[in-house]
Amino acid sequence: MIPKIHMQLKIHPTWRLNLVILLGLGIAMMLSSCGSNSSSGITYWVSPAGSDQTGNGSQAQPFLSIQQAQLAVRQNPSRGYVPITVNIEPGTYELSAPLAFDAGDSGSFMAPVTYQAAPDAARPVVISGGTPVTGFTCTTGIGFNNCTAAVQGVPVQEMPRQFYVNDQRVMRARTNPGLPINPCYTRVANGFQNTDPILCPATFQHPELIEAVTLAQWKMMRCPATSSSGSTLIMQNPCWNNANSSPIPWNFQMLSWLENAPEFLTAANMWFYDPDAQTLQYTNPNPGAPHNAVLPVLETLLSITGKPGSPASYITFRNLQFSYATWLEPNSSSGYVADQSGNLLIGNNDSYSAIGHQQFVSTTPGNIALTYATHITFDSDMFLHLGGAGLALGTGSQYDSVTNSIFNDISSSAIEIGGFSASDQRPTQAEETRDNLISNNLISYTGQDYYDSAAILVGFTHGTMIVHNTISQVPWTCISIGWGWGLFDQGGFPGLPGATPGQWGNYSTPTIASDNLIASNKFENFLEQLWDGGAIYTNGRQGPDFTHGLLIEFNVAENKRVAAGSNIYYTDGGSQYITLKENVSLNDPVGTVDFGPCGYGTSISSLCGLTGIVPYGADMGGCLPVGDLTYEQNYFLNPTNFFGPQLCQNNYLPPFPINLTFNDNVPTSSVADVPNGLLLQAGVQEVPGPDWAQ
Repeated sequence: MIPKIHMQLKIHPTWRLNLVILLGLGIAMMLSSCGSNSSSGITYWVSPAGSDQTGNGSQAQPFLSIQQAQLAVRQNPSRGYVPITVNIEPGTYELSAPLAFDAGDSGSFMAPVTYQAAPDAARPVVISGGTPVTGFTCTTGIGFNNCTAAVQGVPVQEMPRQFYVNDQRVMRARTNPGLPINPCYTRVANGFQNTDPILCPATFQHPELIEAVTLAQWKMMRCPATSSSGSTLIMQNPCWNNANSSPIPWNFQMLSWLENAPEFLTAANMWFYDPDAQTLQYTNPNPGAPHNAVLPVLETLLSITGKPGSPASYITFRNLQFSYATWLEPNSSSGYVADQSGNLLIGNNDSYSAIGHQQFVSTTPGNIALTYATHITFDSDMFLHLGGAGLALGTGSQYDSVTNSIFNDISSSAIEIGGFSASDQRPTQAEETRDNLISNNLISYTGQDYYDSAAILVGFTHGTMIVHNTISQVPWTCISIGWGWGLFDQGGFPGLPGATPGQWGNYSTPTIASDNLIASNKFENFLEQLWDGGAIYTNGRQGPDFTHGLLIEFNVAENKRVAAGSNIYYTDGGSQYITLKENVSLNDPVGTVDFGPCGYGTSISSLCGLTGIVPYGADMGGCLPVGDLTYEQNYFLNPTNFFGPQLCQNNYLPPFPINLTFNDNVPTSSVADVPNGLLLQAGVQEVPGPDWAQ
């Protein structure tokens, strides 16, 4: 029997006929003289061949820019009374500033505002935050051409972090690509000392532009250098202090590679940008100069920002492509110090934490970002070549939907839902992030720059529904939901070794986390770079009780990286009130720990001998969950092995987890052990993406 997951989707009580809007329809014939009017509403047109000066927004005289169409919609007295559609003709719309929407752009339940690719568009409508790079001059090198171009459109001393040639991401110049550790350096108090100047560069033109990168279990960190002194590369603060505010192995002990210096341009298909000279160098693997080169400049392509009590609402974006945005915070003195899953330590406020996590974090921003936005729809869109998180449904996002879309080549998470601050945990009604739908999306190659990010990250939310998505080729976890390891929950459960009750405050009420659903998703090729993650990762209490807890059902997880130690369905610290029903794990063998190789100046000497030897993980498990976890009719290799309690202890707690329930789970070693209907219903059920991409 094929599970009918669509039967479980909730009909939101606020999706009702609005009396005010119905009355407003009585004056719907008060139409603007701009655009095109019909019995079905008002239509504006935008075209690369249009004009903002002489166009009136009709199909015969279209606007040139989306901003001009937005202004016409805002000023139209019929907005909110009749549907308004903006048809955008194919082409690339290069933005010099973000598209910024607020409550003044809103439609209504009966009269939404829609921005979409023009009907029958055969080519993409690209909303771009990048600038083309042309005029390369090239000299012949060994194995590649050394090409250099002056760059227009980037503010002086600003340093974009991504570069694309022929629609492909290019690796920023770095040391030892493909190796797990940099072999030339020894860690010292303020940075890294070069002990092999023959194998690795001894001096640098721009040491202040170099980043040091570490991969540490579930974490990735990037710290910028401030200067060099003799053979030592000195790191910037507060990044360096924050990166070492956790104990080994979660600090910046191991140096995986150095990045962003012209001296590292030693292989084909690498790039370096000099923000002072505003020149870009590229090692072109093909003859001649590169074509179709783009450098992202903007950090935000689209923002939808309402206010508490006055949200932006009822706006749809359909059949559009959002591309070529960057994110510049990692260039700052705070660098990129991940606590976990793209949640960062920024500024000077973090002292040493023996539990490996900090109470206060900042999220990676979305290149498309919503705050206090309700009934916003992204349908059949493409999110491609983005340098932060792709789409962030932030504080106050309610009844929004992301459906039938493609997310590919994203530097961090594809989608973020909800926040992690105190106001997100226990919000006012306006601050609630609730009842958002993520459905039938194809998500792949996320975390391209920030390996620690989950493809979908969920903070404190109510009624989030993540259904029928296919997620593949991700460096860590596919879906991460929850935060705090119990320390933010009612009673302050210390769900980390060494944590103490009330360490992050004393709470007498539960958080908003409740009634969330993760169902009928397909996960493939995950944990491609890091380990100690899973297909679905949870932490913290997921509801006030089982009735309003987290339901995880009908998901299929296959083909994780073989060596990666992990729990496929990972209920970590403080996890409670979760039901896992009819989920599948196939070809996900137990992996091992990885603390890097031994014998180098930055090796983790106390743990590196365990790498590749000590097994870690199972199909289910977690470190110090509360319990109240139910497993029913799941298809696991070993459905009785709950991994984690044997590794994790806390002196303040009796043995945990409690109340683990196992009913009718099926030992599964091959696809033949799983009902075919269960396999077929997982993942996208319709071809996602814009009409022009079909």
